[in-house]
Parts: sequence; C-alpha cells; structure tokens
Amino acid sequence: MVKAVLCSTGALITRYNGRDPRLLKELLPHIEADGLEFMIYPSWDDKLDEVRGVMRALVAESGAFIPVVHADKRIGELLSLGSNEDIEEAKMRFVRGCGIARELGAGLMVLHLWGGPASDHHIEINLSVLGDYIGIAAGYGLELTVENVICAAETPLTHMKRIMREFPEARFTIDTKMAEFHLELPATVACDELWSGRTSHIHVNDYAGGYMDFSDLRVRHIGEGHVDFAPFFERVLSSGYEGFATVESTSVLPDGSIDFERLNRSLGAVRSALMPEKDE
Repeated sequence: MVKAVLCSTGALITRYNGRDPRLLKELLPHIEADGLEFMIYPSWDDKLDEVRGVMRALVAESGAFIPVVHADKRIGELLSLGSNEDIEEAKMRFVRGCGIARELGAGLMVLHLWGGPASDHHIEINLSVLGDYIGIAAGYGLELTVENVICAAETPLTHMKRIMREFPEARFTIDTKMAEFHLELPATVACDELWSGRTSHIHVNDYAGGYMDFSDLRVRHIGEGHVDFAPFFERVLSSGYEGFATVESTSVLPDGSIDFERLNRSLGAVRSALMPEKDE
C-alpha cells in the first residue's frame, strides 16, 4: 500500500495561470490529495528566489506536505545536448533543486536524466553524471530517482535495465504514461528487478496517443486514455511498494481555472486502488 497520494503542482499551475506558486495556498483546500509533488519550472530562473520564498511560506503557514520534488526538466535536456557548458549548467540546476527540496522538507527527488530533441541519442553522456548526482542528492538528505522518460533512440526500460546493472544504488520513478508511450507498460510491470526495491516512486497518469506519438504528449486523467491500470496497480500492491503515488494530470483550463472534479476523481481512483484500507 502506498504511503500517500500526491498531486503534482504541475497539474495546478501552468502557463494558463502564469505558473504562479502563490495560487497554491488557495487551491490546496479544494484538492483531495495527501500532499504535493513540487515541480521546479525552468521558466522561473529569473524569479526563483521569490518562488522559494513563496513555497517556504506555504509549508510554514499551511503545513503543506511536500515529500517529493521534481527536478527542473531542463537538466535532462542540457545533459542530452552534451557540451561541457551544458553539463556544468545542468549540474548547477540540479544542485539548486536539491537545495529547494531540502528547504521544503522533501526526501525524494525525481529526475529526467535525458530529454529534449537530443533525448537519449547520446545516452553515455547522460549516464556519466548519474553516480555524481546520486551522491549530491544524498548529501542533501534526498533519494534520487530516475524517471522512465520517453526516448527517441531506445526505450526507457532498456535504459533502466542498464542503469540497474551499472548503478546498484540507483532508484527509479515509474510513470504509466511514459511507459505506455512506448507500449512497454506490460514489460515494465513484468520486470521483477524493478519491483524488488528499485522503484521508489510512481506517477499514475493516462495516455491517449499512439506508439511514440510525439504529437499527443498530454498528461491525461485516469480513464481518459487507454492505459490498462489494473495490472500496474496489482503489481504495485503485490510488490510491497511503500512509496508515494503522484497524479500529474493537467487540470488547468484555458481560462486559468482548475477542474477540481476531474482532478479529485483521478486522485480518488489512485487512492481506491493503492490505499484500499484507507479508502474503506
């Protein structure tokens, strides 16, 4: 049974409402989640100190529970570009994100180790920093997890299997949408090694596109795509998984308002499936 069901702040603050973290204080009472996974946006670069202050105040004043932070996605894109300057900037962003996670009381960091158009075409570069990143995160009291991010050259599971061989200390975040994008959710569910202590976090999202359909990458609510969640939920429960489960499904409407009904329905579906005792 999972520890708690979280809502990603990425489902609540998007370009439609200016990615304004100050909105979270008024939104939280309407969200049927046990806590938040805080998403760090690269678009905040010029006001990150302000954002950090807003988030610290949210925790202090409202008692917001933020056990998981999602690192700046630009990190993986920079690593995939691969120049020395890009790699240095990626590390700076990663270290900065670890500091934010520690400030918010988080214990787990989600990382896109590759990304952008370059994606995994030069995976050796991306993997070359992983050991260092794991050590940096540990120094901040964080467990680093590599997410099964969509690929352009290979598949997420291919890379995760290699990481498991080469980095015994590495842990993972499994995202149902990412796996379904490559039609490898069944193989991910069936991978015994992943579910024997190597998976520390899960993202539960739906997907409506086709095989490697880059034109439809929208993160959908449960039941609005074609992900077969039943085998995934069964594997999570039978494996003895005891981490968190996050819903990232986009819930901000074009006018900036939040579709709380759909969001809470997804949160409730995850809770019913993965926290059956609490749901009762």
